[in-house]
Amino acid sequence: MRQMEKKWLCYGEDWRSLLFTGITLALLLFPVYAAINTWMIFPWIVISTLFCFSACIINHNHVHHPVFINETGNRIFSILLSLARGHTSFGVIVAHNYNHHRHNGNEKDWISTRLAGEGNGFVRLLRYIIMATISMAKGRNKPDAPELPAGMEKQLRIQRFFLLAFIVLVGVSGTWKALFFVGLPWLLSVAMLVGVNLLQHDYCDPESELNHSRNFLSFTGNWFFFNNGYHAIHHLQPELHWSRLPESHMSLVAGQAKPVLQCRSIIGFLLTYYVFSTDQTQLKLSMAGSS
Repeated sequence: MRQMEKKWLCYGEDWRSLLFTGITLALLLFPVYAAINTWMIFPWIVISTLFCFSACIINHNHVHHPVFINETGNRIFSILLSLARGHTSFGVIVAHNYNHHRHNGNEKDWISTRLAGEGNGFVRLLRYIIMATISMAKGRNKPDAPELPAGMEKQLRIQRFFLLAFIVLVGVSGTWKALFFVGLPWLLSVAMLVGVNLLQHDYCDPESELNHSRNFLSFTGNWFFFNNGYHAIHHLQPELHWSRLPESHMSLVAGQAKPVLQCRSIIGFLLTYYVFSTDQTQLKLSMAGSS
């Protein structure tokens, strides 16, 4: 096992990345080609959406630190991730790697939290998801927008081809099933991915070395979503493999960044400040009063 890990994967922990991607594809395809009981439809879509979101996180990690040592393996895996998440794997690189990481939170960041505006927390979250999506689309089309290297651009076109072929094949097998069991989890998971960025950066200090991001430290959430909660250290060391983030967080961020930015649960934070909050005063005060 150890020899195989060293030969194929950059880190052995990425067997879980491969497993989760396979589960995601199975969850998407099974109800299209097989009948499921009516009572299973809602929980199936919820679980599929969570796994699609997990595939988005896996892809995020993959474009920062490829899973395979072998380039052919990475190209194949990128195609599978494109199918699992409903968007090309390399389609995130310009907006995320080249823009967000370079301009984290400032006026040049296409997904700056200023797009959320003010007011009710839940309204701000919905507004942010819509406006950030539009902003990224516009940003990619700007004359001065960053461009992928030629080799990546070629791989992006290949990913688009396989994704389109996948959509056609699934659609032909059952249009309404495809929309319901494939299209809906794809859409919801990408909306979740955009929305999480607001939770990670809302009212943080983009000029600070450590306080530009909020961290969510739940063991369960970070296991299922591949340590995405350790966000400040990811911005400090974007090429660091996801499995090494907790250790680096403890040595470089914990105890030095604002304590208020070290949150236990992203669900609890979401409910407190965005679902049950009529405005963002409480969140602003918590940030202003922290040290």
